[in-house]
Amino acid sequence: MPTITSYFGFLLAASNFLVITPALLIGLSKIRLIRNELNEQ
Repeated sequence: MPTITSYFGFLLAASNFLVITPALLIGLSKIRLIRNELNEQ
């Protein structure tokens, strides 16, 4: 049974990683765009 739970835990961690990483990258790119716009004004 522990192998099944660890397998599901690994799947949850992998799915969270796949969801959170692109979200962080998009957020960082938006912050950079906003900073560039503020600097240009």
